[in-house]
Order: sequence, then C-alpha cells, then structure tokens
Amino acid sequence: MKKHNLLKVLGITILITVLLTWILPVTYYNYGIIEDARQRAGIFDVLSYTTVTISYFGNICLYILAIGGFYGVIQKIDAYRNLLDRIVKGFKGKENIFMIIIMVLFAVITSMTGLSIGILFLFPFVISIILLMGYNKITAVMTTVGSVLIGLIGSTYSYANTSQITQILSVKPTTEIIAKIVILVISLVILIYNVLTYAKKHRDTKKISKDPSYIPVSKNKKAKIWPLVVVVDIIILIMLLSYIPWSDTFGLKIFTNATKAVKEFKIFGFALTGSILGNVQSFGAWTLTELLITMVIGIVVIGLIYKVKVNDFLDSFVEGAKRAIKPAVIVALIYTVLIISTYHPFLLTILKPILKLTSGLNVFTMSLVAFISSIFNVEILYAANSALPYILELVTKSDVYPLIAIIWQSMYGLAMLVAPTSVILFATLSFMHVSYGEWLKAIWKLFVELLIVLLIIFTIIFLI
Repeated sequence: MKKHNLLKVLGITILITVLLTWILPVTYYNYGIIEDARQRAGIFDVLSYTTVTISYFGNICLYILAIGGFYGVIQKIDAYRNLLDRIVKGFKGKENIFMIIIMVLFAVITSMTGLSIGILFLFPFVISIILLMGYNKITAVMTTVGSVLIGLIGSTYSYANTSQITQILSVKPTTEIIAKIVILVISLVILIYNVLTYAKKHRDTKKISKDPSYIPVSKNKKAKIWPLVVVVDIIILIMLLSYIPWSDTFGLKIFTNATKAVKEFKIFGFALTGSILGNVQSFGAWTLTELLITMVIGIVVIGLIYKVKVNDFLDSFVEGAKRAIKPAVIVALIYTVLIISTYHPFLLTILKPILKLTSGLNVFTMSLVAFISSIFNVEILYAANSALPYILELVTKSDVYPLIAIIWQSMYGLAMLVAPTSVILFATLSFMHVSYGEWLKAIWKLFVELLIVLLIIFTIIFLI
C-alpha cells in the first residue's frame, strides 16, 4: 500500500474543489437564482478554513480521538481479549451468521436512529472479531461501513438523516415508509450477498497476528468478562435511546418530561441533580458531544472495575488517541471540502444545467444531481440545502416531493460508499490501513448493483 494514500486522495480532492472555484462562477438560490462572478479560493483562504472546520466540526474529530483512547485502555484489559476469543469460538463454523447479524443490526440502527458516525464506537470491536475469524481487512470494512451506509440509503424513521430534506420539501418523515423499508431490505440483501461472496474468497487464518490492529493474546484467561459486557452494553443502550427521535418522529415526550423532572428535582430548595448533570439534553436530542462524554465515563468505570492504575490508564488512553490522530485529521480535511463548497457556492452552476435537461421530475437527472451534491457537501443537511430549494422552483407538482426525498436520501448513502469525502468510510480505511484504491477495487460491483436497483425502484415509484 502506498504511504499516506488517503491523505493524498484528500489533497487531490481539495485541490479539485479549489480549482472549481476558479473555473466556475457563483450560483446559489435565495428566493430565486442568483448568479455572480467567480469567488476564487486562495491559499490563505483554504488554510484559514481549517480553523473554521475545527470550530464547526471539531466534536467529530474529538469523538474519533475518544474512540481511540477508549480502545487504547480496553485492549490492555485481559477480559477484552477473552471476550473476543469467546465470541470467535462461539461462532466457529458459523462466521457468516455473525457477519449477517452485524450487517442487519448496523443497517437497521442507522436507518432508525441516524447513529451513523456515532456507531463508529463499535467498529474496532466488530472489526477485531472479523479479523480473528481469519477474514481480511476489506471484509471487515465492507461489513461495518457497508451496513451503516445501507442504513443511510434506506433511512426510515431517522430524524437526523431525513429532517432537512423533509422540511425543505414539506413532507412527513414517515411518508412513503413502505418504499423506504423496501429499499432498506433489498439493499441489505445485496450487501450481504456481496460481503459473504468476497469473504469466502479472502480468508487466511495464518495472517491474523500480522495485522496492525491485532490484539495480543490474553495473559489471564480467567479474567471476568461480565463487568466489561455490562458497562459496554449500557453505553450502547444509552447511544441508541439518545438518538431515536422520540419526540420529533414518534411524538413521545417521555424522555423530555423525565429529563425535565430530573433536572428540576430539588432537595431543600436546591436543584441538586440539575446542577450535577448540567445542561444535558433529553434522549432524542443528543449529539456526538454527549456520546463522547458517555464513552469517557464508561471507560473510567471499566478502568476502576478492573483496577487499572491511574498512570497506566492515562498512558493507554493517550496511546490509543495517538493512533486515532490520522483518522481525525482526515475527517477534518474532508469537512474542509464542505467549507470551500459552502463559502464559494459554485455547485449549483454544475447542477442547474443537469436539472434543466428535462422538465418536471426525471429520476435519472435527479439522482445524478443528488449524487454530485452529496460528494461536495459531505453531510446530507448541506447537500439538501445546496439544491433542493431551487428544485422546488423547477418541479412544482408536490405529489412527487416524497419521491424526491427518497432519491436524495438514498443517493447520499450510495455516494458515501465511494466518495473521497465520506467521513465514515475514510475514517475506517485510515484505522485499518487500507488504501482508497483497494477499497474501490473491492466495492465497485456492489456500487453498480445498488445503483441499478435504486434507479429501478425510483422509476417504479414514479410510475405508480
């Protein structure tokens, strides 16, 4: 593998984005199309945008560093390796079942909650198991990253994934829910088939100990596993509950009311619990910042349970965080592309003529526009804002708006499977020391299959 491959790819991506600001004039929508002269991004502009990136998206970088620190500590605890060995032994001869379970769980969780970046917390754990089963790194990445992105393609009740699109188009998040579930199920079946087919051809148990993410064999086979399992399960449960849109999608106020009651609870007129917790949000309104705090509290509890010395704990946490520096830097660079595209709005200059190729809604041109917008805008929120307001001016029949919402959401997830601006993909590739070229070589068939199936489904919905 070529050294610093991902950084080079991102450097080229940033350079292309900058060059487009020099070539293309500004076009944006503000109650009508506004066209202006070129707003060229200079050297000092691009360098200064790194500080903007940290300001707006630094919590994502910190979250990745915290994941590194978490596993830096947990990998020094014998119970962790014992847990991995027990799972591998339990699924011996049934490895395919394990990978299917993971893919279904990750896809459904992402589809229901929008916990796409947050679920990175579980990636090192699942990847370690897959590697110990004798599969290669690409198989591990396809299983984890692939399933999360399938969850994005087939987003159902996730407010985090769909809110901006549905708000702009004025459609309910649950509109066309059957179609969304069909997309999720079919896409998941395609993923499972491709992963299992690839995994069968790329398995070698003799290379396990040579992998950079390999965890040394446990020195204490009798180290108790259950305390570790309980704490990690609590962290996962909190993550899931905190990201389910209880109020926005389901109209349930139980966690909002419970949080308010806890924060307002007083002892002798003093709001003790509220003061201790601070400005905590109710479940359904959490962000990566709250997940990061939960993760740190969890690893401290694990350290106390297994009597890890303070110095050893700190050294292990810092060591793990250091290994996550490169993925965090890569994420920051990815968001720099978003900042350039936002501050120098050239994208609609590309998208406008594509949209005008046909009148009304055309499934193919709309899919292409959504795909391109997703690559440069990184997050679905910005991708939607970049073009959907203008699309509303071109497509005036509101009965097709639910389909437009599905197209944008699904094409965003598909784009993140191959785009050099995919946060989940590039963070994982960096962690696994896998090059972008290796990934594209392994994933292109899956990408083409998903693209064809999605276009067919979009067309059927449109004709119906």
